[in-house]
Amino acid sequence: MIRRVFIAILVISVCVGIPILIEWSTTGNPETKNIHMELFRYGTTPSIIRANRGDELIFTFSASNTGHSFLLQDYRIEVKVSPASEKVEVRDPLQSSYENIIDTDKVHLTAGLEGWWGKLVSLSRFRCHIYCGPMHGFEQGDLIVRPNWLFSGSLGLLVAIIIIAFLRVRWSSENEPKLIPPPIDLNKKLPILDKILKWRPLQFVVTLPVLAGFVLVIIAGFFGTKVGGRNFGVMLTWSVWMALLTMILVPLGGRIWCLVCPLPALGEYLQRGATVQVRKAKKEGKYGNRFFGFGFRWPRKLSGTWLRLLFFLGMGTLSASMAGQPKWTATALFSLFIIAIIMSLIWNLRSFCMYICPVAAFISLYSPFGRIVVRSRDTEICGNCRERACLRGNEKGWACPYELCVPNIKRNFDCGVCTECFKSCPYDNVTLGLRRGRWTERFASYGQAWQAIVLLVLGMVYPLTILSPWTVMRDMVNVIDKATWLEFGKYAAVLWTIALGVVPLLFWLATRFGMLLSANKEKKQNIRTSGIFSAVTGDVFKKTMPALLPLGLSFWATFFIATVMINLTFIIFSISDPFGHGWDLLGTAGMPWVQVWPSGIPWIQATLVLTGLTFSLKKGYQVWFNETGRKNDALKGFAPTATILILLAAGMLIYFTNF
Repeated sequence: MIRRVFIAILVISVCVGIPILIEWSTTGNPETKNIHMELFRYGTTPSIIRANRGDELIFTFSASNTGHSFLLQDYRIEVKVSPASEKVEVRDPLQSSYENIIDTDKVHLTAGLEGWWGKLVSLSRFRCHIYCGPMHGFEQGDLIVRPNWLFSGSLGLLVAIIIIAFLRVRWSSENEPKLIPPPIDLNKKLPILDKILKWRPLQFVVTLPVLAGFVLVIIAGFFGTKVGGRNFGVMLTWSVWMALLTMILVPLGGRIWCLVCPLPALGEYLQRGATVQVRKAKKEGKYGNRFFGFGFRWPRKLSGTWLRLLFFLGMGTLSASMAGQPKWTATALFSLFIIAIIMSLIWNLRSFCMYICPVAAFISLYSPFGRIVVRSRDTEICGNCRERACLRGNEKGWACPYELCVPNIKRNFDCGVCTECFKSCPYDNVTLGLRRGRWTERFASYGQAWQAIVLLVLGMVYPLTILSPWTVMRDMVNVIDKATWLEFGKYAAVLWTIALGVVPLLFWLATRFGMLLSANKEKKQNIRTSGIFSAVTGDVFKKTMPALLPLGLSFWATFFIATVMINLTFIIFSISDPFGHGWDLLGTAGMPWVQVWPSGIPWIQATLVLTGLTFSLKKGYQVWFNETGRKNDALKGFAPTATILILLAAGMLIYFTNF
């Protein structure tokens, strides 16, 4: 063990040390650079400034359209630029006082921050703090200072992860342990939790405040300020809620959000004819409860994950516009709310959640990470059960909204943790478990495999468009005030083609190539004659695609961690003045905009990408080892898919640390 730890440390030291040494030795000497910044809607020229540590940067500014600002918080500089004046106003953005404003025609700046942390900071993002239109919040650019320790070190660490992963496989025994400890029974460990889960009004009580907040978000979107960064609806939806889902709720609780989700709530109340109480069926039938509405079964041809995946892809394509325009956000949320109500009166149970809801497309895909699981306590009791109350419902609980029978729940993809089965089970055989060990879920359909690929692609596209320093990226997705529908149409067509066609084909071919690499001579001949798009290849493809989940979720986390740290002040501001009408409920409406540790954002993003890649490589190897039974064959089989994942991770590392 000591020898292996020593080798791992040596590998990391060499892989990280060599790129850092190259970066240091190739960085030029300090010099003086004159830089003219042209500020406009919605960007700057240049958008990326590169300098060596110690360079003397002399900035001059000009603005078109309207007034703009050049906010570089890391260097404690905010420059206000007016089209009507050759001089600019310079102040310290971290001082609330506006008394120390300097009028000048040039701004001098020394590249590189002071202190031990300042010497590690190589990328600082500048922004505009003067509202100039709906896409104002996306105006940004980068000051990149060499030596860029984060860029060189993170790529070196990427190589070290690959080498150490390979060495760990070589060091492991041929027969890896496959036993995973059962989940901890939280109901037995915490009697108070058991009582809460069986408390009849639980879901109504926890959903009601969320529903009230949801209504407030819609009202704020329609009638509040048009400035997205100051609108309560936009801030709560795209910054707070999505960040909580991505970084806390899904990784810890799986689909726990479905317990309190407001989208299906009102429709479900109408369908049941009740909010808290249970309505028992008058006669024996499919369900043990009485429902209002037609109660049609959802068409089999439209079942599965494809519809909600396409809904999610559609909303993802329009996300930049919805985040910039509060009314668009409100319209999207209100439309989903109405669709859920209508569907609850036509089709049975939560058909909206199972087949349409774009939110479910996201949280169900990444729910295997969740530590909270709903499982049966004793499989023998479930095997002898004839009532199937957890599925059908009875006088104590409603039929499962997701048409699940508890003993058949082996994964987190489908269960929405509504807690009805805890109440309806006559044998007290349902438990809320705390998962231990690795997650083992597999994809049951091509739809789930495509879902993993599409969300991986969108997890890269969001930072590349919304957090991009390149003006052309923002112009492509801006259909709010520039109405560039032709350019947007091209962007959407390319995005959908890549997400639904090109990238899935790459992973399919990688799977096929991996099968050939890992097979013996007899199997290779069978694989070649079966055809590229055979069911055999498809089966291995579906088994391999869960390896995309850790890296995909890490890409989403990089986006939302940056969004929260940048906009935390605006979030607090909008809570105090939700409609932008001059209120000050919390006394924070007048607070100045200050970003939370902006110099640390690239470091956090690089860490998330490397962590996601590590777990993706681990998961992919586990899948192929289970498929082949031999570690050498598993390495060969997973190698093509791993190569794609490594290249994607490397690309995002370069983007986050050097662009």
